Amino acid sequence: MRTPTGVTSGKRDTGTGKTGRALLSGVLAVSLAGTMTLISVPAQADPKPPVIPSQSAVDAARKAAAAKAAQVAAIEQELAAAGNRLEQLGMESGKAAELYNGAIYRLAQAKAEATAAAQRAAKAERTLAGQRRQIGRFAAASYQGGGELAKLGPLFTAEGPQELLESAGTAHSVSQAMQGSYLRFTATQVVSNAFKLQKQQAVVKVKAASDEAARAKAKAEAAEAAQAAAVTSIGVQRKQQIAQLATLRNTSIQVAEQRQRGLEELARQRAAALAAKKAEELRKRIAAREAADRAREAAADRAREAREAREAAARAAREERNSQKQSGGNKQNVGKKKPPKSKPDRGGKGNDGGSGRNSRGARAAIDFALSQLGDMYLWAAAGPDRWDCSGLTMAAWKRAGVSLPHYSVAQYDQTKRISEDELRPGDLIFWAETDGDPGSIFHVAMYLGGGRMVHAPRTGKPVRIDSVYYWETPDYFGRP
Repeated sequence: MRTPTGVTSGKRDTGTGKTGRALLSGVLAVSLAGTMTLISVPAQADPKPPVIPSQSAVDAARKAAAAKAAQVAAIEQELAAAGNRLEQLGMESGKAAELYNGAIYRLAQAKAEATAAAQRAAKAERTLAGQRRQIGRFAAASYQGGGELAKLGPLFTAEGPQELLESAGTAHSVSQAMQGSYLRFTATQVVSNAFKLQKQQAVVKVKAASDEAARAKAKAEAAEAAQAAAVTSIGVQRKQQIAQLATLRNTSIQVAEQRQRGLEELARQRAAALAAKKAEELRKRIAAREAADRAREAAADRAREAREAREAAARAAREERNSQKQSGGNKQNVGKKKPPKSKPDRGGKGNDGGSGRNSRGARAAIDFALSQLGDMYLWAAAGPDRWDCSGLTMAAWKRAGVSLPHYSVAQYDQTKRISEDELRPGDLIFWAETDGDPGSIFHVAMYLGGGRMVHAPRTGKPVRIDSVYYWETPDYFGRP
């Protein structure tokens, strides 16, 4: 069939299709190219150069950091020094208090000596007056009898006794009784004059002791006031320094204060650990000594028992031989022995190595001291609810029936000297300012056992239990 003109058949004209597609692709390409030329692309900016501090700036920053660290270290050292300063002031206050106790103790001694000297002088004066009356009776009898004793009239003048003694003729004329009376009179007069001199010296000594006590009291009061002022000023200084630390560390004051308290507590714990270690070493030394003492005592007891057994056997043998001789060989008496003598009870010893009485006394003293725990320190105080160091030990041992002075030096003088490893509960521990000089003792405590002690430390502190080594190493030890 013939196809009409202008009408295509269903058969695809492949040639014409390829040509159309190529033409369309070209048109699109040209269009896109034109579009791309219309989009503007911004130019990329040049990078900024990095900020690099100069070496001098780095050095300055390091120097500032080092200065800040040095400031922090300096403030921490000042805080530690302030704490040590308070401890030192407390120790000085305690020393001044014990010096005052010593001055009062010596004043009491001087007054007692003055009283005794006055009593001796008065007694000698009474004796002298009696002898003077006796000589007067001799003289009166002589005058009444008109005898040679009438020559004794000069005796009663101011220089009479000496004139009488120097007069050889008169000395030959007095009777033997008169001579004896006169010699006793002159001797008593010498003694009376000596006692009068002692009385005068004792009065001077009382005055000096009174002055010393007044000075010691003023010094103790000044030390107490200095410590109180330091507590206030150091407290203010501490707050300021902690605020500076907070600024330097870029932290809050609360954090800085907490850190400082933590550092101080850490130092306290380290010191306590060291003291506990020393106390444990002391406990072991004391235990070793007590074990050695018990071993020696046991060996001595065994030796004594063996010796007594030998002596008993020898005695029994002698008695048996004597019995055989006396009985003429009577067999009924052979083999009979007298019952052994009972051994006297030697009495047991307590675990502290002392007698039961001493153990009970120490227990009473310890119980009294422990019952005062928490009572505050007060210089020169001896109860009932405020104490200084020697006042506490004095009152404690008074409860046990032992009298001690209110003065640590005198307490050491009146106790038995012992070594550190001989300590028993109730013994006294002393600290001195100068090595080898018990006269410089300024603090005393009571040993409890196990390396611990009870004492009244210083102003601002209560009666408490501490390690023997919580502070300085003790110097002397005594047993009441």
